[in-house]
Amino acid sequence: MRSTFSSASLILLVLGCGEPEPPAPQQPRSEAQKLLAEAGFPGGKGFPKLRLLYNTSEHHKKIAAAVQEMWRRQLGVEVELENLEWKVYLERMKRGEFDIARAAWIGEYLDPLAFLELFRRDAGSNRTGWSSDAYEKLIDESHGSKDRYATLARAERILLDEVPIAPISHYVAHNWIKPFVKGVHANARDLHALQGVTVEGRESLSFFAGEEPGSLDPALSHDIGGLKILMHLFEGLCAYDPKDASPVPAAAERWDVSEDGRTVTFHLRPAQWSNGDPLTAHDFVYAWRRVVDPKTASSYAHRMFGVKGARAVALQGTAPETLGVRAADDRTFVVELDHAAPWFPMLVCLNIFMPVHRATVEKHGEKWTRPENMVHNGPYRMTSWETLKRKTFEKNPRYRDAANVKLARFVFVTVGPDSSVAQRMYDAGQVDWTWVMPTEFMDELRKTPDYLGGPYNGVYYYAFNTRRKPLDDVRVRRALSLAINREHIVKNILRGGETAAVRLTPPLYPGYEVK
Repeated sequence: MRSTFSSASLILLVLGCGEPEPPAPQQPRSEAQKLLAEAGFPGGKGFPKLRLLYNTSEHHKKIAAAVQEMWRRQLGVEVELENLEWKVYLERMKRGEFDIARAAWIGEYLDPLAFLELFRRDAGSNRTGWSSDAYEKLIDESHGSKDRYATLARAERILLDEVPIAPISHYVAHNWIKPFVKGVHANARDLHALQGVTVEGRESLSFFAGEEPGSLDPALSHDIGGLKILMHLFEGLCAYDPKDASPVPAAAERWDVSEDGRTVTFHLRPAQWSNGDPLTAHDFVYAWRRVVDPKTASSYAHRMFGVKGARAVALQGTAPETLGVRAADDRTFVVELDHAAPWFPMLVCLNIFMPVHRATVEKHGEKWTRPENMVHNGPYRMTSWETLKRKTFEKNPRYRDAANVKLARFVFVTVGPDSSVAQRMYDAGQVDWTWVMPTEFMDELRKTPDYLGGPYNGVYYYAFNTRRKPLDDVRVRRALSLAINREHIVKNILRGGETAAVRLTPPLYPGYEVK
């Protein structure tokens, strides 16, 4: 379902609580106007009407409406807003069918590289059409640099100067949790393993999950909603520590790293699939090869590009068997990397690195993820799936550590992204946990005893399609970015303690500075 809005129809969203959006500081405003004039559009004259794409969400709509009005008032530029449902939005982004689009990224590990690699020319996440040889050279040099932060900061400076994106805000993790839910800890990934959670006086836990996940195939899933489910159905080599989301042994009981950091050997625990088959290193070999195989069409395969041969398989059609992974025996999985990657154990917590049951995938094809077909190795099994309703999960009796799974059952409620629905359901006791609440009440909601929040390794930004005119002109992109009053957005629209973003990477890495 699609809807479009004009400036007039959304003016109340821009005004927020009755306060007009203040003008941008004079220097950025005048610089933006000057750049636009130099590009041939003085006062916005002759500027084509562009579309700003975003997926259905109240706060996405409010931010888009505010930016739309900023561009109109500051630059004389008219932009139409286009709202699409999540899956349709993702398809449009994948095909590059947009002018300007709302985007975001949650870093998979606590390092600037988790964000900077997104804008390499061969990254599946780079929808902008922008590329820079100098940028990619610096990223490559950072792997062997004695001062890698300084090298990465120089790369980020290039990205910011050429403006294929306009960073807007850095995230804060928000959670409202009923007091009878115990064992939840704030962490910079905002990921919580439910097997360690307890609910006093209740048989199960209900969680408001908002959007439908795009896929439950570990190779195809590319959103947080999918990961939050998959991390309970499947178990990778490492998993997220429930307290700080650091990597802890999971399917692998330990791992060894070679002296040069380029070979990681994982030693697997005895474990089995939910159908009773033994879990082996061969399952990981099959799953990882499947991710980078172009036939799978995984849009997240670029996150495996640090593994030797992954780029060649995914982009050049080299045989999947050339990927740098092998089973030394049933319980020894060996990974060859292109370069040392101290963050690799955290990276393998992601869904694309999870094992899949080959016989099940090959027997059922696209239908293998249905509850009646799925075979998995995680702490829970999926017992029901109702689209835009409820997904029910129960303890997996064949899980290798089933005796220590505290929570026997949980329900994910996915009725859409409407924050007012989330609030009503939470207040009525229909869900025990939500991370979504209406932004207009955020100031007060963060003061409630149920609130758990903290820094979050994520960024919200607008992507410019540099293949389309006039966005192929860096002066136009700079003008649009400079005219965005980020402080107004975080203080008057988001209201959740977010910080205005002057760079892509979150301010969570001590010693990392972009000059």
